[in-house]
Amino acid sequence: MIKVAKSFDANAVMRSIRDKVSSEIEGLTLEQEKAWLSSQELADPYLKRLRDSLVQPGIAALVTASRSK
Repeated sequence: MIKVAKSFDANAVMRSIRDKVSSEIEGLTLEQEKAWLSSQELADPYLKRLRDSLVQPGIAALVTASRSK
């Protein structure tokens, strides 16, 4: 098996993105998180649909209930 040197580490990039987002939303209420999320530009249509589904009535109650467990 031939090993190829990686020029791009997807795991490191994902961790840095996750850490950046986590630090930006740390300590925000659910309403503040939704406002932050809606302010973000999304190019992926799947992510846009996912984000838009969070603002539907009833979703906030489900998210809040799941967080309190």
